[in-house]
Amino acid sequence: MNQNKNVEIIQSYLKKNSFGHVELIGITTLLIISKDILKKNLEVSNFLSDVLGVRFPAYVIKSRTLMAARVGRIITDLEESQILSVKKNIIEYLNQIEEPKKPEDTQMPKRKKKNENEKLEKWLKGL
Repeated sequence: MNQNKNVEIIQSYLKKNSFGHVELIGITTLLIISKDILKKNLEVSNFLSDVLGVRFPAYVIKSRTLMAARVGRIITDLEESQILSVKKNIIEYLNQIEEPKKPEDTQMPKRKKKNENEKLEKWLKGL
């Protein structure tokens, strides 16, 4: 799926009025586990520090499932006002994300691999 489409789906879900612990755990887990929006684990770590204000050790950052489990535990301890604050932070964070555009004109042309006969022929010409 397209990154922008996933962001739009999540944003539309965040705009719902009834929003609780379960919804917040589901959305954050989806953002953490899915590599469509946050491609690298370091991006997930930055997302969590911006949205929830938590920092994890390096061994936790290496595992998306471990981060998701820890965030789930953190979210279950939040109060309703904190949930709304985190919801607002997620919306703001997702608004900042833009899909990187690759200009097609500036891409380097792919080089064709030389087969063994061409390599041998070049070597013989050098003699």
